[in-house]
Amino acid sequence: MNSSADGPTQRRKARRGELRELVGHREFRLLYIGQTSSIIGDAIVPVALAFAVLELTDSATALGLVLAARVIPTVLLLLLGGVIADRMSRRRLMLLCDAACFLSQLAQGVMLLTGTASLPTMVALQFIAGTAGAFFHPAATGLLPEVVKPAQLHRANGLMGLSENTAYTVGPAIAGVLVVLFSPGAALIFDAATFAVSAAALYLIRLAPASAADQEETEKASSIINDLKLGWGEFKSRTWLWTMVAWAASFHLLVLPAWQVFGPALARDDLGGASAWAIISACTGLGSILGGVIALRMRPRFIMRASFIPLGLYGLQLLAIALLAPVPVIAVAAVISNIGLSMFNVFSLTAMQQNVPIGSLSRVSSYEWLGSIGLLPVGQALVGPAGGLTSTTTVLIVGAIWMFLTPALLFVVRDARNLEAVHEDQKSDGKLAELRPQTEAGSPS
Repeated sequence: MNSSADGPTQRRKARRGELRELVGHREFRLLYIGQTSSIIGDAIVPVALAFAVLELTDSATALGLVLAARVIPTVLLLLLGGVIADRMSRRRLMLLCDAACFLSQLAQGVMLLTGTASLPTMVALQFIAGTAGAFFHPAATGLLPEVVKPAQLHRANGLMGLSENTAYTVGPAIAGVLVVLFSPGAALIFDAATFAVSAAALYLIRLAPASAADQEETEKASSIINDLKLGWGEFKSRTWLWTMVAWAASFHLLVLPAWQVFGPALARDDLGGASAWAIISACTGLGSILGGVIALRMRPRFIMRASFIPLGLYGLQLLAIALLAPVPVIAVAAVISNIGLSMFNVFSLTAMQQNVPIGSLSRVSSYEWLGSIGLLPVGQALVGPAGGLTSTTTVLIVGAIWMFLTPALLFVVRDARNLEAVHEDQKSDGKLAELRPQTEAGSPS
């Protein structure tokens, strides 16, 4: 018998066994169904809202106002959402958020169908949905480690990431079909239904009672300000975490806005129009899906290091469109570019969940989320003027160079490159307290 072939075969069997165990876990299966449903709804919203607002007002400014009404409360209230999620049942908080999103999107859809919608009501209802998002996201990050064992987090996040990337690939298509066949109001009612499914799945989840250590951590909370300070202490004490967030902030300031703003403009003017951009966008979604599959199958010893080089390849799509390469070349570059970004998202989330105390996880995730995306609106506002002062090509190439330098920059961070993952084959009884000690804020991880 060829013993050299036994190793890969055994590893494949082990991976399949781990996935079967994870998918067979009732609570994870319910959480997965609920989250997939609500993510599809989130992917439908931008398309449905765009057509709804333009149909109602015929104003791009009005559309920007409605979209901003959904984003602004999420950014402003994210830290508070992390505090609340660490203080109360995360499952209950997510249920309340799903209920708020269900009611707001249902009301929005009904108003559009009955002809009673107005710009102020649309702004108000999207503000409610955005506020719910500020509390939902930190709670969701903290709930997954309550549902699965620490060693299963890699696989669980891989499946969740794969589901999210697929949803954001097919969601806009679903929205387009609903808008064309029915109306924007019908699409928003469908969106409301996805939140109802999510709420039903969350309601059916049964969690083990909180440990004494977790209850003690919750009871020690004295004020929101103190909770924020403790969460900040946990965040800044982990060099690998805050340096990854600092890099993500640079990505959302320098790189992503250039792609979002100049990509469609160049496609319209030089690459054949909207159809070219649709092809390229579909390939970015395909790359994200492939990255999720790869992350799901990998078992890296050093969890962050595994994504450094693939992450740097994101520069390929910026360079390709800056040079006005043929659409098929840009499309292939988009596939390759988004594989690494998807892997980075899965591994960084898993690393945070495996290494941050469960009692502080939602607060830390809110700092991570805010630090990562907080500069995106700034980048979106400045990228146009920057292109006017220099050129579109220059801004895109600067972004590409930054991405090509990224693997070397991240590898310099010793705590990041040496951070080890927790896997099923490491001896563990699955208790969070053993694998993720309840450290004091500010102490080394």
